[in-house]
Amino acid sequence: MGRFHAARLSENNNAKFVGCMDIVLEKADKIASEYEIEKFDSVDSMLNRVDAVSIAVPTTEHLNVASRFLEKGISVLLEKPISYDIESAEKLVELAGLKNVVLQIGHSERFNPAFLAVEKGISEPRFIETHRLAPFKGRGDDVAVILDLMVHDLDLVLALTKSFPEKIEAAGVAVITDSIDIVNSRLTFPEGCVANITASRISVKEMRKLRVFQKSGYTSIDMAKREAEQYAVVSTDDKDYKNAPVFSRFHLPDGRAVVRKSVEIPTGDNLTYEIESFIDAVQGKHPPVVSGRDGLSVLKVAGTIEELCREYREKI
Repeated sequence: MGRFHAARLSENNNAKFVGCMDIVLEKADKIASEYEIEKFDSVDSMLNRVDAVSIAVPTTEHLNVASRFLEKGISVLLEKPISYDIESAEKLVELAGLKNVVLQIGHSERFNPAFLAVEKGISEPRFIETHRLAPFKGRGDDVAVILDLMVHDLDLVLALTKSFPEKIEAAGVAVITDSIDIVNSRLTFPEGCVANITASRISVKEMRKLRVFQKSGYTSIDMAKREAEQYAVVSTDDKDYKNAPVFSRFHLPDGRAVVRKSVEIPTGDNLTYEIESFIDAVQGKHPPVVSGRDGLSVLKVAGTIEELCREYREKI
């Protein structure tokens, strides 16, 4: 992921891309040469040279690396998940608060153009369904698919419901690794919303879809294709009804109608928007969109799901 971060940082005009560091020296050499930046030989050598840092290291190293920057008052964009366990994640959140610096977690789907296009039209969801399926890529298998892939959708669901689940159910199995490769979880929230979440890293084809049902309508997002469609339940004198083409109106027995709303998807990609938002947060324009506490909440849910999956595996 580091090379993708480097590419987006080099394109941003609101910050100066100072340099990079990698324990694989050849990788650092290549990035430094490509973007004409400095190559640092250690984390310590960066501490007095930067105001903010983007960290893309194995999850097991998040606490060790991120804490050294936070302790120096340096804002951090940290790849997802926030850390490998609750205790280390809490330390990072506490440290960021103590030093009053930005800690943003890299749940990049929050910045998916399709999600950004329809997010404001989602309120009080009653049922959410997500599918995140991917072929095995040989990376990220140091953690279960829950922390590798499912965390993206857990973050989206928590953001849409604006709450923490009161009940969590889950089952998952290992197939080609020693960790859990496919998992399904059902989250029930205090307000009554139910979320059904499936993640797999052993699929033949890739799928990243999210569907949201609420009393006022339905939203479908294809995260992979960055496409979205949104339907609203409206009265026949509503402007959305009048503006909708005849073929996209579906009349209900009670006199109302379901209409397909026009959705404009912004250009750009997740990581570009994520890094732009992070830099804006560091410059004080707004709080981080995905805060350390958001990342901690996701990790808590993920941890419960992983424990339930371990119990399930012991039974079969």
